[in-house]
Formats: sequence, C-alpha cells, structure tokens
Amino acid sequence: MMEEKDIIALLRHKRHDWMNQIQLIQGYASLGKQDRLLSQIEEVKEEAEEERKLLNSDALLFPLWLLAFNWVHKAYRLRYFIRNEVDLSRHDQKLTAYGKRMIEILDEHIGNEDLYEGILTIYVGGQDTLGLSWEWEGLFHDPGLLKEKLNEEGFIATIFESKELSIEMTIE
Repeated sequence: MMEEKDIIALLRHKRHDWMNQIQLIQGYASLGKQDRLLSQIEEVKEEAEEERKLLNSDALLFPLWLLAFNWVHKAYRLRYFIRNEVDLSRHDQKLTAYGKRMIEILDEHIGNEDLYEGILTIYVGGQDTLGLSWEWEGLFHDPGLLKEKLNEEGFIATIFESKELSIEMTIE
C-alpha cells in the first residue's frame, strides 16, 4: 500500500496536471480560439469522468497504480477508459501485478529517449470476465521476442510494424 508521502506526491502531481489544463483553457480563451477551448474543456471533462469511474471501481491498488503511472514511468504516457461501471475489487492485486509485469517486459524492449503512448480500455466481457485492452505506440526493439515474452506470461500480444503493440488480458 502507498505511504502517506507517496499519496501526497500523487496529489501534488494531479494538482499540477489540473493547473496545466486550466492554463491551457485560459490561454485558448484569451486568444479567442473557441474551437480549441471547447475541445480542451471536453478533454478535461472526459478525463474527470474516467477518473470517477476508476475511483468508484471499489479497488485500491490498481487505481493508485494507474493514477501514478505517468509520473512513475517516464518513458510512457497512458490514458485509460472504463466502459460502464465496473467492480475491480475482486481482481485488484492481480490487475496491479499483471500491469507491473507487462511494463517490466516492455522496459526491456524500448528506446531510452523514446516516448511510448498507450491507451488502456477496461471492460466486462462474456461470462462476467474482466477484459483489458492495451494499445501502445512507439518503436519496440526485437518485437518478435517481445511478443513471445508477453505471450509466455499469459498476455495476448500482437505487434504491427515494430511500432504498434496490442496486448489483451482476460481475467476470470
């Protein structure tokens, strides 16, 4: 579990992100860029809604891991989307362990100066299974070995042209 200092650091980062968003909105408003302003406001609303769903998922570890992700993992930028309301509490530790393991494997196949952008979609699948779909963009080294390692760990990985990685996870 996170210590108090880690929670304060997370809140500090989150506050910094919100201030950046507000400054962008102010900038677009002062420049009269109505379309960019509305687009930025919509993005902030969407992010807040996804955060609400994550924080209401009844899990503790995985939401904290996701919320801290972009500050802890400097080579990655991750956005997440949760389809409908979902209870993650039953799988909290497993989700966190799988997420950490996936990043450990990816770390062995990324460039030092590159940024890898990802989108995570969380959904309830058939027979009440939990599905996670990770889409990563960036140039991966030795993509064949990366795919093999991920599949050995129980992920379902697909790589397109060494720079688009799709990872599917199903948890029962």
